[in-house]
Amino acid sequence: MKRDMDADLPEAMLLEAAQWHVRCEDERADAMDWDAFTAWLEADPRHRVALDQMALTADRLEAHGGALFLDDVGEQPSQPASRGRGRWAWGGLAVAASLAAMVAVPLFTSAPSTRYVTHGTVRRIALSDGSSVLLAPHSRLLVGGRGGDHIEVAGGAMFDIRHDPSRTLTVDAGGVRISDIGTRFDVQQDRDVVRVSVAEGRVTVNGDAMARPVALDAGSGLTFDAGRAALTLAPVRPADVGAWQAGRLTYDNASLALVLADLRRYAGVRVDAPPALEARRFSGTLIVDDGDKALRDLVGLLGLRLRGHAGDWRVEPN
Repeated sequence: MKRDMDADLPEAMLLEAAQWHVRCEDERADAMDWDAFTAWLEADPRHRVALDQMALTADRLEAHGGALFLDDVGEQPSQPASRGRGRWAWGGLAVAASLAAMVAVPLFTSAPSTRYVTHGTVRRIALSDGSSVLLAPHSRLLVGGRGGDHIEVAGGAMFDIRHDPSRTLTVDAGGVRISDIGTRFDVQQDRDVVRVSVAEGRVTVNGDAMARPVALDAGSGLTFDAGRAALTLAPVRPADVGAWQAGRLTYDNASLALVLADLRRYAGVRVDAPPALEARRFSGTLIVDDGDKALRDLVGLLGLRLRGHAGDWRVEPN
């Protein structure tokens, strides 16, 4: 049934899906209209299939060259409206949509990996060995390898991995590799910054830009900024690992840029800040059930001010 639906997707629908995919990938606070996106998804059951198909096609295109990647943006279609640049030129999107229409069935039937995408909600994913992953909002997960032992994550995820000394699970996130034989740990990735926190067991973290591998035991965490080649180790409370599931975000000397990225993902807040403020540091806990309140709390604790309105906030100096 799903294959039939995949094969019947019209090219115009795939182009719409491509446009929405670009907005989902765009990290700017004002790039995405989540209400309109939700309405589009709910308007036709094929829309979600089209979005998944376009995401898979995008991954294949990224893996085989940058001809369709964005440099100069041409005229943009009127629907869905875009307020800025995405990852591809709109002409490239049309080509990608045509390609997706031609290769829909082979991608779904022969692809060696399984891809999961979340938008405004979390998703629990059961792995074949009995392990599980809780994928955070606005995140992506790619499961592949022999027996699903190679995972790629963009965004956030909490891993609960069944102990098995005979195999090593590898998780790639933002150029960092996390190796594990069985533990509970959390990964957060935003642009060049990756955070790993361990609740139980031990993981090893390595990467091409890291000077050496780092072993993390339960109660320890790592933040690696590939753009600055900066690595920070710090203790964490095991109870705080993955606490975003309970609507709680805890920080120890985190940059404002990182905290705002989390509020966008976990509280659905649209907010930005000038580059001069992004390096400000914050330590404390935010409750994100009410995203705007959490943002006001953050700004007050840092002695900053908030301009704008719900849905379009900007943090500024006092």
